[in-house]
Amino acid sequence: MARLFSDLRFALRQILRSPGFAITAIVTLALAIGANTAIITLLNQALLHALPVKDPSELMVLSFSGNAGGHTDSEGGDTPDHKHYFSYPMYRDLRDENTVFSGLVAAAPASAGVTWNNHSEQVPVELVSGDYFETLGVQAATGRLLVPSDETFENANPVAVLSFDYWKGHLAEAPVAGKTLLVNGYPFSIAGVAAPGFHSVVWGRLPDVYVPLTMQRVIEPEWSYLSDHRSYWLSIVGRLRANETQQQAMASLNPLWISLRAGEFPLQVDQSAKARERFLSRTHLNLDAGAQGFSPYRDSLRTPLLIIMGMVLLVIAMAVVNVASLLLVRGAIRVREFAMRFALGATQGQIFGQLLTEGLLLGVAGAGLGLLLAPPVLRALITWMAGRGQTSAFSASIDWRVLLFTSATALIASLIFSVAPALQLWSPRLVDSLKQQAGTGSGGSLRFRRICVGLQIGFSLLLIAGAGVFVRTIQNLRNVDPGFATDHLLTFSLVPEFAGYPPSQIAPVEQRVLEVLAGLPGVRAAGATNDPDLANDNIDGNVEVAGYTPKPDEDYNVELPWVSDHYLQTLGIPLVAGRYFSPADSATATKVIIVNETFARYYFGSPQNALGHHVNRPHRPETDSMIVGVVRDAKHVSVRDPASAAAYRPFVQTEKPVGLTFYVRTWQTPETTASSIRAAIANIDSKLIVNDLTTLNIKIDDTISSERAIALLASTFGCLATLLAGIGLYGIQAYSTAQRTREIGIRMALGAQRWTVVRLILREILGLAGIAIAVTIPVSMTATRALRSQLFNVSPTDGGVYAIAIAVIVTVAALAAVIPARRAASVDPARALRTE
Repeated sequence: MARLFSDLRFALRQILRSPGFAITAIVTLALAIGANTAIITLLNQALLHALPVKDPSELMVLSFSGNAGGHTDSEGGDTPDHKHYFSYPMYRDLRDENTVFSGLVAAAPASAGVTWNNHSEQVPVELVSGDYFETLGVQAATGRLLVPSDETFENANPVAVLSFDYWKGHLAEAPVAGKTLLVNGYPFSIAGVAAPGFHSVVWGRLPDVYVPLTMQRVIEPEWSYLSDHRSYWLSIVGRLRANETQQQAMASLNPLWISLRAGEFPLQVDQSAKARERFLSRTHLNLDAGAQGFSPYRDSLRTPLLIIMGMVLLVIAMAVVNVASLLLVRGAIRVREFAMRFALGATQGQIFGQLLTEGLLLGVAGAGLGLLLAPPVLRALITWMAGRGQTSAFSASIDWRVLLFTSATALIASLIFSVAPALQLWSPRLVDSLKQQAGTGSGGSLRFRRICVGLQIGFSLLLIAGAGVFVRTIQNLRNVDPGFATDHLLTFSLVPEFAGYPPSQIAPVEQRVLEVLAGLPGVRAAGATNDPDLANDNIDGNVEVAGYTPKPDEDYNVELPWVSDHYLQTLGIPLVAGRYFSPADSATATKVIIVNETFARYYFGSPQNALGHHVNRPHRPETDSMIVGVVRDAKHVSVRDPASAAAYRPFVQTEKPVGLTFYVRTWQTPETTASSIRAAIANIDSKLIVNDLTTLNIKIDDTISSERAIALLASTFGCLATLLAGIGLYGIQAYSTAQRTREIGIRMALGAQRWTVVRLILREILGLAGIAIAVTIPVSMTATRALRSQLFNVSPTDGGVYAIAIAVIVTVAALAAVIPARRAASVDPARALRTE
């Protein structure tokens, strides 16, 4: 222990004697370790962290293979063999008849207008089964949570539970148990508040209010799912009984599953033998580990996070190489000190131990500063990935596993870069070292330094090239033509049900809103749809076209939005044939429809041929509509996705009322019209909630928030890598040039010109850069191919990106060498020849 404390004191004195070196090394490590800690935290939360519930390892997520045979209302996450959404009748049958689960819970997302103390807002809601909290083992922060008796029959139990975050942030932790909360204008009794940290059994879902599944019609008045066997909308998670294994449970459940499906088949519209085979013979109930919960968002986050993690690991590798090279240079400067200690009897082990102690101190200091940097970096990452004004499932807290990983990273990095200078002392030449003779910079230590330089250049090129393809992706996404003008376009949503309007009054109030918006000063046009544009969402389905014979097993999905009569004109989607909708296309008029070019060409060969034909939904003749117009294709789901077939229908002709998203095209800047819109809506009805009023360009930016986060981080890491490379190259080149003072003096004494000396130094560093670039480019091109799924209209091997990256690296290398080169060219030959 005495030796250890002595080494620590001496190491600290040595580090403090070179504050510039110490600050550079510690900051380099801190940036790398802080970024690493932030990214590992996100990966841990998204992919590895268990739900904050009792015994999460006992949870199983249910899914099935085979044909659903009805309407699916989902958040995504399905594959052909794993469909994760079930009907409410099927959930109840599985819950009541299974013998393998101690509890089976169901949940579905929704949105509702909530009023508390005369303040109304739109909030996310989760519809849950009565045993939801009990089965998961979630406790109440105050009051009580939902129980099975709260889920009896339709509209019987208007009770609600608040999330802890909503209670704290919106209700200021006021006493709420037993108080009344208006949900869509309907009074709900607040039972209590859920425990902090818990959100949902579906990771990424962040409800503010929980209500029983049997209150579905109050939350979503336009739909009735509770008795519909063909509406798939619930995620189901079960808790296995004690001593029940996953395989045993699946073997027990599947006979029950087949039996229940057989009972549902007579309810299907298609009763053919092929439909029966898809519905019954090809179906299987799956149980998957549910400790992390089901998440439709996890797969979309996995690739971006892993890409960023790879970049962080490159930055850490650069930091290790950089600090190792700095220690190598510093160790060479201290060679006389080490030689003196060897001469006085010190062993190699003692010298190596001293160097390891110094490296460990640097590593610990870098890790400590990195942990201080990690939380703000993490908060910034969460904000970027969530998008404007949105909450996130991620937390800025760092748990013990991440701290352990960071500590291990710091320890390993310390040991790696401490070994570098120690290698110079493996076979010390005491006489030469004590005389402090300088060589020409040759030998093993110089080769190692050159390897360090090459690694820094290679890592920098990898990061700059990666940053380049992502920046190009963002530029391409922002410049893509969606088929209509996105400037001077405001958008917001309005759901009259949230203000308590009954179904019969929804369409009239929406029509009134459109009329008022169209009459506002500075407004060119106003329109609305129930299927928002470029919002990463879609309402689609199959259609039957009169006179068209579908191919065997043809499954051609068509976008089926309900729109207002001026929606297409407001967006500026040009007419190709026929006419637009007009006020004459009323609820009592002949049903009409407008299709896009893709639809017209698929079914009729050309836009003109489509006019006058009739279209309806399968097995629903009452939806028969005549095509009166064809418009140009426009992107709908996102700027990434190509335009698909679309059929627009007037919302006044819908069988059920729909919630609309409104679009307002302005003459002036959209921001100046926003306050007028809010005032106009308030004049119609102060209870109407204007939600997310913003420009369409900002909404589009929100949909590419993950790409923006990757591009920004990649650019940041690329700049950091370039800075680290510049520092490392300068340090190594400056020392190497100083070692060659006598050689340079001899050259100049023999008649060499200053420019010749500068060219010599530059040629060496640029030659080394050229070799590193030549080795790295194939590796980089191979690595960037793995990023293909995240790119848009840019090749992973884009020549322009690599040309810029190479130019940056060569410029940095030249700048790092120019100061040592100029210093070398200014050497006085007489003084240089006397240098030892």
